[in-house]
Amino acid sequence: NALLEKRVEERTEQLVAANKELEAFSYSVSHDLRAPLRAVDGFSRILQEDYDDKLDAEGRRVLNVIRNSSQEMGRLIDDLLAFSRLGRAEMSLADVDMNALVRSVVDEMRREIGTLPQLDLRPLPRARGNSSLLRQVWINLLSNAVKFSAKAEQPHIEVGGYPEGSAQVYYVKDNGAGFDMKYYDKLFGVFQRLHRNDEYPGTGVGLAIVQRVVSKHGGKVWAQGAVKQGATFFFTLPG
Repeated sequence: NALLEKRVEERTEQLVAANKELEAFSYSVSHDLRAPLRAVDGFSRILQEDYDDKLDAEGRRVLNVIRNSSQEMGRLIDDLLAFSRLGRAEMSLADVDMNALVRSVVDEMRREIGTLPQLDLRPLPRARGNSSLLRQVWINLLSNAVKFSAKAEQPHIEVGGYPEGSAQVYYVKDNGAGFDMKYYDKLFGVFQRLHRNDEYPGTGVGLAIVQRVVSKHGGKVWAQGAVKQGATFFFTLPG
């Protein structure tokens, strides 16, 4: 038993070290990609502004593709950096009023987006966690619900929670595009997307961040959905 425990301890240390190296690598690569990408976007913007009259229609189209692609890569890098920072984030825990937290997120979204779908905000149990990280969970889940329900005839989002054993369960439900459950394994992967970018823009990192934050709290994340019948995302936190 002592030998087995020693081996488990050694393997755990190796895994922790490997994870730290991977996080440092992803952060370094993402950070170093910023400079050349800014150059591509900056010089293509200068070309667009100063030489637009010298380009034909096809030239302007190609230039727009370059600028749009560089800006999309910039968003991917930002999301990758945010994801890698989570691995190094310090976890200071406190009691969190989830009702107040969700209301503040909704108010912020209203200021940024304007009109939101019909929102049914049900009472939420308090939780124990890191308020700033949990705020990012709600931002990502609610933003997804708004985005994917936008094309519904009457967009509707429901937010709720309930106790289950020693944990608290929270959920965000929408009546939007939904997803095919046979692709469920891709749902929480980094840069994995189940919808075309021209239909629903995004980088495919939001749900990976949700899962990572909830896992750091000792909880779990799962989802249910059907194509064109909406989706519900659940997560648990210690009570």
